[in-house]
Amino acid sequence: MLLGDSSAVTVGVVQRQDTVGAQLAGMLASRLECAVELEVLARAGATTAALGRQVRSVTGRSAPGVAFVLVGGNDVMLPAPVRRSAVRLGRYVRELRGAGWEVVVGSCADIGAAPALRRGVAAVASARSRRLARLQSAAVLAAGGRVVALQTDAFRRWPVRLYCPDGFHPSPEGYRVYLRMADSAVAAAGEARVAGLVRPRTPVLPCGLPAEGASGPAGAVRGPV
Repeated sequence: MLLGDSSAVTVGVVQRQDTVGAQLAGMLASRLECAVELEVLARAGATTAALGRQVRSVTGRSAPGVAFVLVGGNDVMLPAPVRRSAVRLGRYVRELRGAGWEVVVGSCADIGAAPALRRGVAAVASARSRRLARLQSAAVLAAGGRVVALQTDAFRRWPVRLYCPDGFHPSPEGYRVYLRMADSAVAAAGEARVAGLVRPRTPVLPCGLPAEGASGPAGAVRGPV
């Protein structure tokens, strides 16, 4: 499940196979050797406050899985305290974890690196991005989620390659930079989710010995991942 803003939607990418969702789903299917169902609830322009509606849509489902969250860039550009956004994010992560979901959050990237921003605006955006990323990380970890730090100077060094023509959203290669940083954490979340679906099928007596006549594999994966 992809939640968040335009980064999760993969605005700036034309080919479906280059989207964040398609690449993460393909990686999980390969690592876990199972089918992966992908759904994108993220919306371009979403702030952390708007994430609540997406989270409520997820927590009511009977088969929890892995939620990957990318949000914060729009909060950075608003005249509001970023601490409030981080507190909200922690609350949403706690709700998802309480509903059985494994949660991975990509903390706020350096919004000020975007070539489309004027120098003065870019400096403020960078400072607010760094502060929000630190606060997000603390809030998400406290809520039981996993955090991937997406702050990197690569976008400043190679802006032509890593930004799409609008000068604000990443190019396909730019999104791949973020994905390389996130795929291990998402894979670990997927493995944890599968492990939670494994249940012993061999009846066990109080002494710990298998019941007479019991046979079959020690565990099986049940339900969609």
